Amino acid sequence: SRTSWPYEMERILMNAPTRYQFLIDGEVSDRVKAAFPELSVPSAAGGFTSLYGPVAAHTAMRSIMARLDSLGLTVAEMRRLPD
Repeated sequence: SRTSWPYEMERILMNAPTRYQFLIDGEVSDRVKAAFPELSVPSAAGGFTSLYGPVAAHTAMRSIMARLDSLGLTVAEMRRLPD
């Protein structure tokens, strides 16, 4: 059977990743940047490094947070970015 358009759009939107920004205290090394291939890492500014990008699910968020913790990074701020 064919799926209706409104139902399909709702399904896509429900599964769409949410964009987040993680503000890390200090500058991060290339090794740290490589640990987050799913996130963008622009140049550090004002003593902080910003990591940002789409986070697909709660498990992906837990994975990012675990890597931040295992690398000993201090998260000064975490925020959801507008779509």
